[in-house]
Amino acid sequence: MASWFLVGRSASGKPTVAAMNGANSERLLEDVLKANLIAFLNTFSGAGTFLVAQLDANPDGSDTEIESVALLPRNDATAPKTITTPPAATWFQFFRGQSGNVDMQVVVAMNGASPVEFYRGNLKQALIDFLNRFSSANTFQVAPDGTALNLTAIPEWKLGMIAPPTGRRVLLEVGHGASINSSFDPGAIAHDGTTTEHSLNIITASAAREYLAKNGVLCTIVDAPQDSLFSLGLRASGFDVFCSIHHNAFRSGQSVAQGAEAFAHSTKGGAKDDQLASFIALELSQTLNIPNRGGKRLGLGILSGAEETNVKAAVLAEVYFIDFVGGTVGGKFFSKPDLQKSSKTGGEAIGKAILRWLQANP
Repeated sequence: MASWFLVGRSASGKPTVAAMNGANSERLLEDVLKANLIAFLNTFSGAGTFLVAQLDANPDGSDTEIESVALLPRNDATAPKTITTPPAATWFQFFRGQSGNVDMQVVVAMNGASPVEFYRGNLKQALIDFLNRFSSANTFQVAPDGTALNLTAIPEWKLGMIAPPTGRRVLLEVGHGASINSSFDPGAIAHDGTTTEHSLNIITASAAREYLAKNGVLCTIVDAPQDSLFSLGLRASGFDVFCSIHHNAFRSGQSVAQGAEAFAHSTKGGAKDDQLASFIALELSQTLNIPNRGGKRLGLGILSGAEETNVKAAVLAEVYFIDFVGGTVGGKFFSKPDLQKSSKTGGEAIGKAILRWLQANP
């Protein structure tokens, strides 16, 4: 499983990005488009850092033994997140240099031939945020041997404090979707009559992964067809946390059921599973301002499979009721949810709850 990225140059000078497992390349991207670079980086959720190759290294990194995780990411705990309007930029250039005896990984936003802002560090998530900061810059290059690097005349972009990789691992499973033995399962249908639960599950899982990645947690999303829910749960092996992402439903256009809940397995679950389920239900309830239906137990097949592995905690989360059109629940009025917004916010809440659980269970 890839744990870092190596950025280099091909013999023709084209930029290459290798997904690295130790000193071995698992997959190689040879491209100049920013969008393809970001998609490639996001493919390997377990890889949290990157390194710009030594200029005499092979593009696949075969002659280097350095892993970028050994470098210190550049963080600034006192710097607020950059919220200023970015300067105009049209492309990016990657450099590797040295400051004293310390390697520097530097990415510079360029406007034509002029550098306008730079990011110094080796965290993948910070790199993605820096690339996304410049919407008009669509390509990238890797500086050739002998290219001068002068950072004194341009500002440094700092995301603020990002935790370095912690070594903890989380697997998020997107509920419903494709199946080997049956047709596509969209899950429940939302109050608008068209939005599927599966599509909202993807939004939630992606937001949870982003939150966890920014806090140093290696997070993988699986949305793949399996022959059974039990076998899908077996993929939890080797992870600290397994969480299956779902959205609840009662009946089309209903106005009586709303709230957040999470489940541990009815017989195989233990105290740690119950604790995580309670953390998730509470965080979702508080963040989305909906009733807390609590942590519960249920004999779910996917959790049964997960509990057969060495995973430390396995739960299934129900973010909110997507068929709710507004109404009074438990004596309090709740409005119709904004589907995409609520699912994204719910994902951040799940990420926060999982991080809290990881911190409570070192």
